[in-house]
Amino acid sequence: MEQGGELVNRKIDKTGITMVEILVVIAIIALITAAAIPVYNKARVRALIVRTKTTINAIEAALSMYTTDFGDYPAFDGTETKLLVGLLQGPVDSNLWKGPYMRFKEKDLDENGNILDAWSTPLYYKYPQDDKTNVPYLIISAGIDRKLQTEDDIGNW
Repeated sequence: MEQGGELVNRKIDKTGITMVEILVVIAIIALITAAAIPVYNKARVRALIVRTKTTINAIEAALSMYTTDFGDYPAFDGTETKLLVGLLQGPVDSNLWKGPYMRFKEKDLDENGNILDAWSTPLYYKYPQDDKTNVPYLIISAGIDRKLQTEDDIGNW
């Protein structure tokens, strides 16, 4: 442009973000998210397994205290854990009972009073048992697939 006979160079100042820049940022976020989701899911499954193992370990400790007082583990066939809730949390009408050996929250039990694993599936308790030689009783979670007697079962053996 000419102004009074002189040429004035005006610099056009570009401010703002272009559509291409926005799309590049969205693509980078999408790539990071796509890479993070499998890692998150894997960590979540590991956390649920650890939570279930911790529940089983706590029941084992409570059963150990129960056995110290009563001289034996409670007998049961392996179909549920409602019996354990009553015996471990109490009160039990016996002079031998010195519990409660364990307390359960409402969210830890199903509508029938069974102890739940991290996938909200009832645990199973069996004593006496002859399936495993290294433990006197079995406490079993069906694991992530929620089916017993599969390779992802979690137990106290």
